[in-house]
Parts: sequence; C-alpha cells; structure tokens
Amino acid sequence: MVVVISAPRRRRSPPWFGTETRRALAAGLAVAGVALAAGWPYWRDHPAAAAITLVSCAATAVVGVLLATGGRTRRTGLLFVAASVCWAVNWAASWDAGIGPILSPYAQAEFYLALGVGVLMYPSGRLEYPADRIWSGAACVVLLVCPTALWATSEPEWAAFRGASVWWPAPFPHFAAFQIVLQVSAVLYVLLALSFAVVLLLRLPRMGRLRRLLTLPVTAALAVVAICAALTQKPIMEASIPLDDLLRVYVVQGAAAVLVPLTLMASGLRLRIAELAVAGRMLRLTAPVSVERVRDALRDVLHDPTLELWFWAPIEQTYVDTAGRPVCIGPDETGADETGPDGDLADAPGGGDAGRWRHRVLSASGDPLAVVELGGALRDHESLVEAALVAGGRVLETARLQASVHAGLEQVRAAYRRLLRAETVERERLARDLHDGAQQRLLALGAMLGTLEAVSDDPVVKEHARTCRAELKKALAELRALAREVQPALLVQDGLGPALEVVAERLGVRVKLDVTARRFSREIESALYSALCEALSYAVDRARASEVLVRVGAEGRRVVAEMSCDCAGAAAGGPAGPADPAAELAGLSGRIGALRGHVEVDGAPGRGTTVRMDLPCE
Repeated sequence: MVVVISAPRRRRSPPWFGTETRRALAAGLAVAGVALAAGWPYWRDHPAAAAITLVSCAATAVVGVLLATGGRTRRTGLLFVAASVCWAVNWAASWDAGIGPILSPYAQAEFYLALGVGVLMYPSGRLEYPADRIWSGAACVVLLVCPTALWATSEPEWAAFRGASVWWPAPFPHFAAFQIVLQVSAVLYVLLALSFAVVLLLRLPRMGRLRRLLTLPVTAALAVVAICAALTQKPIMEASIPLDDLLRVYVVQGAAAVLVPLTLMASGLRLRIAELAVAGRMLRLTAPVSVERVRDALRDVLHDPTLELWFWAPIEQTYVDTAGRPVCIGPDETGADETGPDGDLADAPGGGDAGRWRHRVLSASGDPLAVVELGGALRDHESLVEAALVAGGRVLETARLQASVHAGLEQVRAAYRRLLRAETVERERLARDLHDGAQQRLLALGAMLGTLEAVSDDPVVKEHARTCRAELKKALAELRALAREVQPALLVQDGLGPALEVVAERLGVRVKLDVTARRFSREIESALYSALCEALSYAVDRARASEVLVRVGAEGRRVVAEMSCDCAGAAAGGPAGPADPAAELAGLSGRIGALRGHVEVDGAPGRGTTVRMDLPCE
C-alpha cells in the first residue's frame, strides 16, 4: 500500500453515515423484513420475542455488510449475511405448513455453520490453522447429515409439525430409528459446540497482540453462543414436542446469537477509536522529534516491536536507516517499486523477511518519504496502519530531514573509515618494508663490518670498523623501534594486550593493564592501539602521571577502552603543566568516530583524567 501524506478533505456527510453504512442498514432492514414475514404467526402473540429476533437478524446482517466492504474480512462478512438470512428463513417453521417445516432445521444448521466459519476466518479472511479447517469440515458433515437423517426417519408430527398441508417427504419413517437419530444428533451437536470452543482457544496464542485484542471478545461471545445453542438444543431433541416449545428455543438461541454482531461492532468501534487517537499519541510519543522517537512511536502505536523505518535521502538517492546507513529495499529504490495485489510494496528477493509487509510513504508532492516494514499480521489492520502513517506525516517529514543529515554524516564516517583502512594497510606495508628491506640491509652491512674487522691487520681500520658497528646497532635499534610504532608485529599477531605491554614498559611510569584476550577486527585494533598510545603519551608527557590504568573489554556488541591517570606532577605547575585534557585529546574523536564510536574525556587541569572510548565491534 502506498500512503500519501496530504491535507484532510472536507466531507459533506458525517463519516459514520457513508455509502457503506446506508447499504448495511438497508440490508439489515431487508433481512428483518424476511424474518418478520417468516415468523408472523408466532410474532402476533409474542411481540417481545419478535423484537429480539428481528434485532438479532438485522444486527447480524448489518455487521456482515460492513465486514464485506473490507478486503480481508469480505468472506466473513458474506458468511454473516448468509447467517442472518438463514436465521430469518428458520422462522418459516412457525407457519406449520408447506415447505417451511422441512427448511427450518437446515436453515438453523446453516446459520450456526456460517456464523462459526465466519468467526474462524476473522480477520484474515481464510482458515489459517489446521484445527480451523478440520472443525469446518466436521461441522459441514454434522450440520447437513443430522437434519437430513431427522426428517428422513420421521413423520412431521414427531418433529412438532401437525399442520395439514406440511410437505414432509420422509422415505423411511420409523419411530425407533427416529429416536436413535435424535439422541445421536444431540450428542454430536454438544461435541461440535465444545470442540468449537477448544478451536477458538487454540487460536489465541498464535495471534499477534493487536489481533488478539480484537478477536478475543468475538471469540468469547461465539463460544458462549455455541455452548448456549448446544444446551438449549438438547431439550427439543425429543419426539412429539409442541411447536411453541420449539419456537421458544429458537427465540433463546437468537437472543444469544446477537452477542456476536454486537461484539464485532464493539471491536470495530474500538479499532476506530484507536485510529482517531493515533494522531494525539504520535504527537506525544515523538516530542521532541527524532528519527529514533518516530520509529519507536510507530512501534508503540501499532503494537509491533519488529517495525523498521527507512527514510529517503534525496542527495544520496537511496533509503537509509535511523542511523543514516544506506539500506537496499528492492530492485528500484526511487519510488517505482513493484507493488503487490493490495498496493503494498512487493518484496524483492533478499529485500525482506518472509511474512513481512512494507509500505511506501509519499509526501504531499508525491516524492518518496519513507518505507515502513511491519509484521505480516498487521495486514488485517490496514486502516490503523494508514491512520498512523498519515497522522505522523509531518513528523515523518521532519525526521526525514534528520535522517538526511545522518546520511551525510555517515558518508563522512565511511570516507574516514576508508582512510583509516588505507592507513592501516600502509602502516603494515611500511613496517614490512622496514623489516624486510632496511633492517636486512643494515644487518648485512653489520656482518660486512664484522668481517672487515676480523680480516684487517690495521689497528686503525679495526677501531673504525668497531665504531661503525656500534653506531649501526644503535641505528638498527632505532629503526626497529620505529617499525614497532608504525605497526607493531605483536598487534597483528597477538592483539592489543601484548602490544600495549611493550608500550607500557617504555613509559617509565607504573601502568596497570586489564585488556581482554578477545581479538577484534584489524581496523578496531589499529584504531584503539593508536588512540591508547596517544592517551598514554598525554598521561606521561603532559599530565605527568605517576600511575596509569588501562582497561579494554567487550560489553555485549561493543568494545570499551578506558585510560585513567592521576595528575601527580600537575602541582608543580609551570609552563609544562597540563592544559585542558578534552582539547589536548580532541584528535581521538575523529579516529574513533569513524568506526561509529564515541570518546568521553573527563578531567581538568590539576586533577586526574579519564578517557573512555566506546565503539561497536560487530
């Protein structure tokens, strides 16, 4: 479904009295008229029963027509309309003449069948679970076979009909067989009602939260109706009962059945109230507006903690997540995505999880604004989803601007990460060249000077060769130290801990290390090593610390590095005294921020300093 954020339009008629409502009321009046005509002989002497039954038929028809206007509830609505017509035709038995008596048990059975299957299909429009399909098949058999067996083995007088013109073509009337059929049918009806209640209860744990809130009242109401029907049907499953007793049971069953449409109307009203309250909730939950607040507000309003929100970044010409990272949502990200049969965004291969549902949101000018991915269960509540997106339209536009800024910052971070990666590679190459090139040549030169010293007989040459070898060793030591600073071999081979131990040994102050043995990516280890070396250099050279604590550890999916030092030498003051630590260590933020981390510096001139670096490691 494509949701366009636009200004509300004025309506000439109240929203609750549109074409669908008028059509539903007309259908309810028509079905009530059929029920009035079908049961007129009984209604003349029982006006209260007439009122109850006519309201029950009309309410069921009205709810059925309203449900039939929805895409997914269409089948449930049509079944409810059929149920209302069947219950109206059921009262033709009151005429005690013609074909009415033989139609009555079939109409009653089809009423309960249509009502039960309709509720099982609500609100998805299909029988989703195996238990639903099994019960529906069993109900079709029981509710068709039992009425057929009853009239096939009976005379009309045995079934409460004594009119002279009753049409009752029973092929095998036999009183004993009729009594057996009555008892078996009574047991089957009770079992069918109880199994229906069990099927309804089994469905609840599999539903989402929002769907459960809507279907639970309907489930409870229909379970009550089914049990009531089974209990009231048992007394009339006797031979030769009076017709008034039979019709009185019909009145009780109709009065109980009215609970179902009333409960459905209450659920629909509750959903409508939720739609109307969406705007206020969105405003409350998103103040002040931020990308994360908008996403969390939609999750709360739609009761979907898995909801994902992606914004269109016009400069980058792609969708980005709440952190500004580009995401791929399908083959065409510019807004010309293929749509499914309901108008919703079709999932491309690899573009979404199975059972997920995506909406493309457009601005008032028709430009792409955002894409919302929801759980598939919310397909049954499309109107609520649309209301939430329309209500949050202005908020989404504001958040889109923030997301665009985040996308720009993410591009800067990506460029910085590429620089860091290139720097790391270049450091490794330079360290390798120093080790394999310059150091090897210096070692070879030292060996040549040693040979010269050994073979020469001239004392002056020997002395010069010895002096050159000593200077060469010093140069080689300095070159090795430089290679370690460029890219320590220990960092690549053994990780942060051993590499920092070597650095700590050269500082000349007490350094306590608490470094995890866990290995991280090359970029993370290189960035942390450089940042910690810079922090240690500040602690020794500027803060003149006497004791330093370095801690590196993983906390969930993040790695945290912390350097704490005292400021023992700051009391001396002087020109070499430490300046503001945050200003001196400002360069750390760029390196760590490029990896989506952040740096906190806590300290001031004259007191200790703590540097904390936190960045994702997965």
